[in-house]
Amino acid sequence: MRFTWLYPKIDIKDIAIEDKGKLRIEGDISVERRILRGTIQLGFTRRYLDWLPQAEEVFNRQRNGYLWTTVHLSGTIDEPGQDLSPRIIELFQQSPGAYLQLLFRQFGDWLKKTLGGD
Repeated sequence: MRFTWLYPKIDIKDIAIEDKGKLRIEGDISVERRILRGTIQLGFTRRYLDWLPQAEEVFNRQRNGYLWTTVHLSGTIDEPGQDLSPRIIELFQQSPGAYLQLLFRQFGDWLKKTLGGD
């Protein structure tokens, strides 16, 4: 990862963050006068995307054991924006049953934690 600071702009290049077997983030980000810009590649292993219906529609490239998508960053450092959430919401709108499965799964996890189950 390389940092360049030439006031009022900060560039973070060659980002490569990985939690092996779970996810990897690659890309570049810049902040100029609190304005956020950047593009990152976000990769997850398939098992971490099992909650997402038709995950391949968003995570549509496969490389090094990860399914990848491009995420565009925008907004400000106080109110960052990205274009991934609307794409995921779209998938759930196309598959309401999958959304209910996710809710029930989350509720089950919450019950286990609350009631002390494994």
